[in-house]
Amino acid sequence: MKDASRVGAVIMGEEYVIRGDAPGEYIENLARDLDLRMRKLSEANPRLSLHQTAVLLALNLADELSSCHRRCAELLRLLEQV
Repeated sequence: MKDASRVGAVIMGEEYVIRGDAPGEYIENLARDLDLRMRKLSEANPRLSLHQTAVLLALNLADELSSCHRRCAELLRLLEQV
């Protein structure tokens, strides 16, 4: 079993310790991306609370994931036709 990585990260000014099976550098990059996305969303919507910003970003990320799944399924169908 792989050793879990433990990474410290600051997201929207709050400190977190994140554990995961992925390499620490990968987790750090995810945390940086999350912080950047939350900051951009917060700057565009300054009246949102931290909680509202997180929920809105989660919905945006869920939409991105759903779009990727649809595109992947479409590409697999195209490959099967070849």
